[in-house]
Amino acid sequence: MTGMVNTREKMLEKTTVPISKVENVLDYLLYSLSLLYIAVCPYTKVEESFNLQAIHDLLHHGADVDQYDHHTFPGVVPRTFLGPLCVAMISFPLTSMVTLLGGSKFIHQFIVRAVLACLVLGSFRVYRNAVRNRFGTQVSIWLTLLTLSQFHFMFYSSRPLPNIMALVPVLLSLAFWLNSNTTMFIFTAASSILIFRGELAMFLGAILLMELLVGKVSLLRVLVVGLVSLLVWIPLTVAVDSFFWGRLLWPEAEVMYFNVVLNKSSDWGVQPLLWYFYSALPRALGSSLLLLPLAPILDRRTIILLFPCITFISLYSLLPHKELRFIIYTFPVLNTAAGATAARLWINRSKSSLSRLISLALLGHLVLNLLASSTLLYVSSLNYPGGQAIRTLHQLEVSTTPHLSVHLDVLACQTGVTRFTQEVPDWVYDKTEDLSDEELGRFSHLVVAGQHRYTLHLKHFLKTHKFIGQVDSFSGIRFNYTNFPPVEVESKPALYIL
Repeated sequence: MTGMVNTREKMLEKTTVPISKVENVLDYLLYSLSLLYIAVCPYTKVEESFNLQAIHDLLHHGADVDQYDHHTFPGVVPRTFLGPLCVAMISFPLTSMVTLLGGSKFIHQFIVRAVLACLVLGSFRVYRNAVRNRFGTQVSIWLTLLTLSQFHFMFYSSRPLPNIMALVPVLLSLAFWLNSNTTMFIFTAASSILIFRGELAMFLGAILLMELLVGKVSLLRVLVVGLVSLLVWIPLTVAVDSFFWGRLLWPEAEVMYFNVVLNKSSDWGVQPLLWYFYSALPRALGSSLLLLPLAPILDRRTIILLFPCITFISLYSLLPHKELRFIIYTFPVLNTAAGATAARLWINRSKSSLSRLISLALLGHLVLNLLASSTLLYVSSLNYPGGQAIRTLHQLEVSTTPHLSVHLDVLACQTGVTRFTQEVPDWVYDKTEDLSDEELGRFSHLVVAGQHRYTLHLKHFLKTHKFIGQVDSFSGIRFNYTNFPPVEVESKPALYIL
């Protein structure tokens, strides 16, 4: 037995350097891929509006809170400023340098999104290191490979959504859990629940319940650390957010009351009960989903990974309004379980001809995921006509018209227009809704939605304004088996620039 242990230790010593190099390459790919996603899809949507506008205002208005966007467009529920504060503080040196060099304000949006991506991926690396300590190096490598090949986690990692702000402390808390540091797990998990997303109590609470049942943590410690967490995180968010919102406020408490007690989230759409299982997870994990059923069979340790994820998704399915990003916290954990399956199959690849075929299928499924991710990335790039429209307007008019007024309609503001994209200080950018045709006619330029430039809706404006541009957006996918590839992405007119 001792000889076997010594032999294994020698093998590990021999593989330490190459394994380290592999992890370094994978880290480089993680950050590079996130930057590629930002470059291909630089714009944001209305769900990201509060955090991105808050970061802009912190960088450009500082303590002049009266100039902040949330006073004009507060949103349905208030959100915390703590996430935007962290991103803005880290971004400030870089955005200041860009400003001094005369760079466009739109570059600031690239910077703040890149900073957020680095925070998320840095937390992911901490989590991955904990996976390596608990499950082994092979599992951690496969975890990274699966994450790189899939679309949604990497795509969302730079998007300033409340869920992504919460993802940073969630990943750190999961790392503490795998490293058996229960105290820090509870304390860090509490920050993500009390400050960012209250529903995480179901996910992280399921993990804590497991730890209590197996005796890894006492009820007394849970109560003590929980009380300390309440005394730290609630006063912090109340103090910071009350200052910025101008009233006594605990944002996440209001959000939970709105979504859970009043059940108002269903006003934004309702999905079937099992939607997360048959739609969201297959899209998020891709073909790697096929590895999950084998995980508890090939590696029983993965049961502790699957239990909190299935519990959280099942409980969250009871709420009628569902979005893929609501369960994004489970993707790294599910990929860890899938990675354990992949690692076991890969280690046994030389045992038989069947094992070799399975190992080839493992590599093939990564290629399949990458092809799907590439398609989704291209489709996503067509979903931001508002951002493309305001960019086009700047390119057409900035050198010829130093002063102009432009009205941006609802679709434009929902699909890419932010304060970062309002690049010209001397221009007037107006987002007022429900203006009459006469009021809209007073603007020198209009960005308006329409399906055709000669539709009845646009007819009045064509009498007062000149058509100067059109922006298309994604409309669907069509299969044409006479071509290669047999998939065609279709687009349609979305916004007109007058």
